[in-house]
Amino acid sequence: MGRDMTSVAHSSDDGSLLAAYRAGQASAFEALVRRHYPGMLRIAERRCGLGATADDAVQQALIRAHRYLRGTTQIDNVAAWLRRVVHNCATDLLNSERRQRVGYELSIDLPAPADSPLERQELKAIVAEAIGQLPDVYRRPLTMRYLYGIEAREIAARLNENIHSVKSRLARGRRELRRRLEPVLRRAGYV
Repeated sequence: MGRDMTSVAHSSDDGSLLAAYRAGQASAFEALVRRHYPGMLRIAERRCGLGATADDAVQQALIRAHRYLRGTTQIDNVAAWLRRVVHNCATDLLNSERRQRVGYELSIDLPAPADSPLERQELKAIVAEAIGQLPDVYRRPLTMRYLYGIEAREIAARLNENIHSVKSRLARGRRELRRRLEPVLRRAGYV
């Protein structure tokens, strides 16, 4: 017969807790959190250092877990799956913070911002033309990321591509765009 909530919540088997959570027992998810939170926090702290970013990574991972674990996807090792989720969340947060500190990686170091609206328009036209001349394999992900602000994971899903391929194409596309723009901007007096 079925177990009561108390016995399931104290079960030593993550698989039983997962099954109970999927059956609607919220206490089973709470038991998983109590069991795995310390390890998840250690992973986040190793990745992010001590502080709020590590805490945020764990919270994001728990939110993702809460949503995802309701599904029917087979998870053989809940502990390993949670470790991977928190590692990914920590990496996403670090990347987001880096982008905020550095600004968009597409930016080109100009000695001074364009002074007039005409100069800004000219600069935008130069960049737009260079982006338009990139091969489609680079142009599409760059446009989605930097013009529309779509994250790499979403780009991968929309393009039906592997996340690592998308990140690689973004990096190669940025390098190619810089390579193409530098001489043009130098001739135009921007660099």
